[in-house]
Amino acid sequence: MSNEESLESRMHRLETKLRRTQRALGLTVLIAVSGAIVAAGWPQDNQIRDLLRVKQLVVVDDEGRDRIRLGQDPKDTQRRSRAAGLTIFDNQGDERGGFGTMDDGSVVFAMDAPRGVGASMRDRIGLVVYPKGSAHVMLIDNMTRAVAKLQSDGDGGGGVQVFKWDMKAKKVHIKTIGYDGEKRETITTGE
Repeated sequence: MSNEESLESRMHRLETKLRRTQRALGLTVLIAVSGAIVAAGWPQDNQIRDLLRVKQLVVVDDEGRDRIRLGQDPKDTQRRSRAAGLTIFDNQGDERGGFGTMDDGSVVFAMDAPRGVGASMRDRIGLVVYPKGSAHVMLIDNMTRAVAKLQSDGDGGGGVQVFKWDMKAKKVHIKTIGYDGEKRETITTGE
């Protein structure tokens, strides 16, 4: 098998996983909205309401813990930018992922590791579309280091990056594979 066939095969698997993730997210949003409408006490008389305006919809479990929230982050959020969208919580009440638009103009879909697994920054998979159209899908390990990244620059360029971390030397080795070939670089991390 040639390197090109291997890269095409890997790209196909990543694209398939991305499509599945997008479908699951759509289903989750549909379930969340349906559950929120029921939880909000939608009338039982089968009347149709033209508009339901709320600042936030929250679906809770049997113990009263938030499991799904539709709404905007508080003004003092700890994120890189305030977001509005869907946030999903596990059965312990910890955020495990979400989908939202950010005040910085980007849109994000993220999935997190459970609390206590790996580093305190729990992001493990991230999909981002930036304000000018560039995008990436990134896999992150339990020490919050990028492992692989599929990226586009918004102008037709992009590729796949894989990372090798050398913590003793405080360096990360990056191999970028694009249609026209590959590039290797080493960056000092400063950690």
